[in-house]
Amino acid sequence: MSEFPGILSNQWIFFLTVAAVLLSLSECGYRIGLRLFNAKDEARRSQISGVQGAVLGLLGLLVGFTFSMALSRYEQRRDLVLKEANAIGTTWLRAGLLPEAYRAPVKDLLRRFLDVRVETQKVANDPARLAEGLRKCAEIENELWQHAEAAAKVAPTPITATFIITLNEMIDTDAERITAGRNIIPGGVWLLLLVVAACGCLISACGSGAQGVRSGLTDVFLPLLISVVIMLVFDLTHPHQGFISIDQQPMVDLQRSMLPPAAK
Repeated sequence: MSEFPGILSNQWIFFLTVAAVLLSLSECGYRIGLRLFNAKDEARRSQISGVQGAVLGLLGLLVGFTFSMALSRYEQRRDLVLKEANAIGTTWLRAGLLPEAYRAPVKDLLRRFLDVRVETQKVANDPARLAEGLRKCAEIENELWQHAEAAAKVAPTPITATFIITLNEMIDTDAERITAGRNIIPGGVWLLLLVVAACGCLISACGSGAQGVRSGLTDVFLPLLISVVIMLVFDLTHPHQGFISIDQQPMVDLQRSMLPPAAK
């Protein structure tokens, strides 16, 4: 978290905004229910508990569904870190089998590519810097492919072919990571979750008011609990913008192993 001091503010703004809205609706619900209590409106008071159970049940289903979506995306991004590290490492090893003229340039490009990938992940919360990092990665991949084509013309051997295969896998994995990073929960799902959460807090507090008793469980605890859960789902979906992050250690370990002997 210390690497991104300015990011947590977005996370807290999201949490505080959701919590403030839910707490406000909870207060409104209590006041509405209190009017029913004062008016002795038994018919409407009796309907609240049934509606409350249905709305909270629906909210539980939506939270579980959304959490599952967020968790699957998080696990996919985490697994792709190791997959990309393995792909780059294999390409690095097979680069040592290329003709002498291409061996050093290719290894130097692979070092640069890995350095850019690691640095780009550190600034993934900044769209401009992220786009610049991805552009540099694409340029290095093009240079690597040009060297692979040249090596294939000079030495069209099975060894060169294996290098080209691993290089292609490395490029494909990079594209997979970019796509996975853009794969977020649709806005419509978020809107539905927030609307149902708001209705749940409103109805629950209304039930307390209809009984003529202010309950901290429904007025404060429930809205805050729902806000925390929604923030956790948001955090899983945006691993570069909060408390939950994706460990880049496989890439960092590979970066160390690829340093020139004099730099180790």
